[in-house]
Amino acid sequence: MDSEEKETKNFNASVEANAQKIIGYYKRQAWALKVFDKIEQDNIVEDGNNVILASSVIQSNNDLFFPAFIRINTEENGKVVGAYLILEEEDSFQLLPLERALEEFKLDELIPFKYRTIEKIDGDQYQVNWPEFS
Repeated sequence: MDSEEKETKNFNASVEANAQKIIGYYKRQAWALKVFDKIEQDNIVEDGNNVILASSVIQSNNDLFFPAFIRINTEENGKVVGAYLILEEEDSFQLLPLERALEEFKLDELIPFKYRTIEKIDGDQYQVNWPEFS
């Protein structure tokens, strides 16, 4: 192997090691919930006019669990208006819009999904089974 091949191989290994990683694919929802212990943010945060960002757990159609933040419109009885998966980078977390995750990471097994917020949202008529998944 010449030096150029070695450099390419080392570069590819470095990129893989530092690549963004979606947090999730857990077989138990308790592991998804534990992720929020590491994130210093309230479980419900105002995110615009009549919209909140709620810490949540997504259950994929193949029964795997992902921690996520779900945008909920409180004026429309709890209608979901967006969702974000969590990416882990070296020492921080980033939010990845669900649409981009489906496109870039080919997460076809994720949808259709059920979700539940960590805290009950007043007036949310979409989560009819809370605290179970809806």
